[in-house]
Amino acid sequence: MREKGLGRILTLFFTPVIASAIYILLMVWLMPNDLLKIIGFLLLSYFISPFGREVLIPLTVIALLELHGAGHMAADIFMIVVTIVFVDVMCSIFLLWNLDLLKVVPKLGGWIDGIEKFGRAKLKKSRLRRIGLFAGLITYDALPFQGTNGAASTIVGLLAGMKKTRIWLAVWIGSVIGALALSIASFTIGQQFMLDIFGTATWKAVSILLTVGILIFIILNYYRSRQRKSENLN
Repeated sequence: MREKGLGRILTLFFTPVIASAIYILLMVWLMPNDLLKIIGFLLLSYFISPFGREVLIPLTVIALLELHGAGHMAADIFMIVVTIVFVDVMCSIFLLWNLDLLKVVPKLGGWIDGIEKFGRAKLKKSRLRRIGLFAGLITYDALPFQGTNGAASTIVGLLAGMKKTRIWLAVWIGSVIGALALSIASFTIGQQFMLDIFGTATWKAVSILLTVGILIFIILNYYRSRQRKSENLN
């Protein structure tokens, strides 16, 4: 923290915020009002609401079809994907640049740092493990589950010891794949069908269990390693 300096800390903190503000201003300037309401709602809802892209994309498609029909499908898919990816990437880079701020918190900082170092040490030993984790993070981000987004994927990647550049690339790829697949499916298979699957309480429960299970797995591996080292020293 001290090595970064206050100016650098503030720059890393506010740059994603300023970039997001500029992006929103460009949306307001360039988009027709009716379209802006729909895409703006998608952006804000994906950022602040508890719903994920698996629910918000079909709802957005319904609104777009009511606005101008299916004749603009390609352009609509492009706007949806760009919006989802933008939120994922901005959240990811904010966490990548600023999660270290938590390391100044007593006990919590040491705990986070310890898990990260453990993960990095494991990854250094195996190229196959690095490739597998990268592919796994892309898959996790692309899955149509509540919580599988840029923020959650970034936290998982950091705790697993991945390099920041690889985490960000995985978020980019996973977000594009996930948003594109859901957008195409919503237009072709049907929005209500997608909502009937992804809007259920069961699907939400599975989503939460998936993320919690991954985090528990990472944490348990860390504590088992510490316990083995303690036993060997004794």
